[in-house]
Amino acid sequence: MSQNNQEKGIFINGKKQVIELLQRMDTADKITLLKNLRNRNPSLAKELTESCISFESIWDLNDECLKTVVTQVNPAILGLALSLVHVKNQRRALGLTNRAIALKAFEIMQNDLTGNRSECLRAQQKILEIALGLHRKRVIQFY
Repeated sequence: MSQNNQEKGIFINGKKQVIELLQRMDTADKITLLKNLRNRNPSLAKELTESCISFESIWDLNDECLKTVVTQVNPAILGLALSLVHVKNQRRALGLTNRAIALKAFEIMQNDLTGNRSECLRAQQKILEIALGLHRKRVIQFY
């Protein structure tokens, strides 16, 4: 970076811009880009992959990986998190767990959670943390 830009306080954060770009890309293009980057710079590809994963990314997982994630989540947390997602994804997640867990989670989902949106978002964040932990251990694979 030139001395002039440093004096003006102009800094370019390329990683941040790439992460924002990846978050806006459709899944197929994101997979292709990260796959190509993984061949050239595996550590950067890993960092970018983890940075652009969101709770919505969980629905891009195959059934086996999604089952691995949801079976490690407390049913109450699962119910809170699923209360904010599309019915199709609710059914998919609950269908991948055992019946007892699915019933407990569904019972939570049936409550009036309109005043507990922040709790539901925290539950989604907890599930995301579990998924990222599994990804780091290479138990599941995003993109």
